[in-house]
Amino acid sequence: MMKQSKYLNNLVDALTILPGIGKKSAQRMAYKLMRSANEKTLNLSEKLSDITTKVASCSICGIYLDLSDTVMQNDQGDCQLCIKENRDVSKICITESPADVYTIDASTNYKGYYLVLDGNLSPLDGRGPEEIGIKRLESRLEKGNIEELILATSTTIEGEATSHYVQQLTNKYNIKVSRIAFGIPLNGELGYLDSDTISHAFNERKLL
Repeated sequence: MMKQSKYLNNLVDALTILPGIGKKSAQRMAYKLMRSANEKTLNLSEKLSDITTKVASCSICGIYLDLSDTVMQNDQGDCQLCIKENRDVSKICITESPADVYTIDASTNYKGYYLVLDGNLSPLDGRGPEEIGIKRLESRLEKGNIEELILATSTTIEGEATSHYVQQLTNKYNIKVSRIAFGIPLNGELGYLDSDTISHAFNERKLL
């Protein structure tokens, strides 16, 4: 059997950590990088190095930020979003990704705080409450100044399980829990939507 480059194989294995990338897709990506100009490949390598040395997550909300943008407070690097005085301290929006925070902040007039979990609960993938950062949430709740949790996790099985777990967690606190609505998109037509979306929207209908 012809021996393959161990370095190329190592790159293929490394690329499979990306979501939705299997062995075949990783091989195509690796071969594409091999055929690219050296400066492009080196540029990618440099950018990957940057995210491990120049990017951090806020110790309070969990969004990613440049280390140069952190604000030292109580010996922890926290972001400008968390120390803004005009935010509503009684509300926390729970998301599963920092990207969701940026989307919500840009698309709504929400003025409360955020907490980004490290993904969703997934026992099959070894992600339990501890792995997704539930302790950070509990420490926020124990301060006693939270009146409402807004759950903005996805409608996947894992997202729904995470939402349910967080809701159960709040039973010992006097906190209102809400879930962002999912269903018929703005300007959407029923005939083009799948039955699960229609069912979810119908079951989550509200009085006018």
